[in-house]
Amino acid sequence: MRTDKALIFDFNGTLFWDSEYHRQAWNSVSMQYRKKPLSLEESHYLNGRTNAETITYLSGYLPGTAELERLSEEKELIYQHICMDNQPLHLAPGFLGLAARAKALGVPMAIATSAGKSNIERYKLWFGLCDIIDEDLIIYDDGVRKGKPEPDIYLDACRALGIEPALCTVFEDTRAGILSAKGAGIGSIWAVASPGSDRDTLQAMDGVHGLLEDFSYYPLQ
Repeated sequence: MRTDKALIFDFNGTLFWDSEYHRQAWNSVSMQYRKKPLSLEESHYLNGRTNAETITYLSGYLPGTAELERLSEEKELIYQHICMDNQPLHLAPGFLGLAARAKALGVPMAIATSAGKSNIERYKLWFGLCDIIDEDLIIYDDGVRKGKPEPDIYLDACRALGIEPALCTVFEDTRAGILSAKGAGIGSIWAVASPGSDRDTLQAMDGVHGLLEDFSYYPLQ
């Protein structure tokens, strides 16, 4: 049975292929706390998780609120500078075409991302996100909700859409994200083979229906 009643997209590494930019920014935090860069295995493990979880992993303890906010913003400023050094910035191949097809067919779309509010505001400006997806359907890390791989963010996205999880399709580029979608009971999960993703692991995960390198090839009907 088709499950294209709604499409839900992760953002970083899925709609915006920026995994390497995040890795470089997190390396600076890793060097500060551990005096060593992230390994590839660590990058794959941390991809898709919230800033709080990543900072806790790298520092070895859970910082207080003020320190957590400071470190998170420092990392995001580094990330922003890296993005600006790599202009022009583009959304993932084929996404705008898929979004146009979905709109023509009346298929609603949402974003469910571990990105925080400051980055979401940047993405709205950089990519005109609110011209593509309703602002109320851009679900991001609010600092309260449990992060991926817990299912909370996808459950919240489905509630915002008003559609049962089993009738939704999710696109993800990380193991944590796929586990989150599966835990939420999403009907169809597609792995996105963006640069930096662990595509072999993702493709082999239970619940993954296919692998995409270009959204143009997604068979929306």
